[in-house]
Amino acid sequence: MDGVTYWFRHTAEPRAVPRGRRFASNALRDWGLEHMSESVTLIASELLTNAVEATGTTKAGLSRAERETLPLVAVRLRVCGRTLAVEVWDTSRTLPRMRTPDADAENGRGLPIVTLLCERWDSYRHPSGGKVVYAVLPLARPTAAIAREEADGTGGVAERDPRAARALSSTNSPRMPADSPGRKR
Repeated sequence: MDGVTYWFRHTAEPRAVPRGRRFASNALRDWGLEHMSESVTLIASELLTNAVEATGTTKAGLSRAERETLPLVAVRLRVCGRTLAVEVWDTSRTLPRMRTPDADAENGRGLPIVTLLCERWDSYRHPSGGKVVYAVLPLARPTAAIAREEADGTGGVAERDPRAARALSSTNSPRMPADSPGRKR
């Protein structure tokens, strides 16, 4: 099943998070993996929130000119063998670390949530800059949509339809391995 991929990129701002959730939900629906939607969209949301906070702005209501100055964040959903990887890239080289938040803290729960929902997660500094944080979930079985896309080489709808998500070209897409060991639950 290798090679079935959906890409999404957005400026590093708060509205990237709900748009990233929608992107993940649509990709899963296209693949016939709706049963994974709750976990995958929550993982994408938590990792995107961390990426935006690390590299962008938490200010809402930005003007177009302000948005054009922000760095990008990217999400890739990828089927690799019998796993689904949720991979998030941002421009910060600082790797995330697991924290134990205070009971009344407003943040710091993202990675503990991701840890509970996935088989493993990890991060690394990308050779061309920034970092990648990824989570891997097991696939119970291949779906007909994934098998069809793999057989005909069309990839995900996001790659074919620019309205679904702006696909990153192969020249600027980060290498994000879903098959590395990662941190286990």
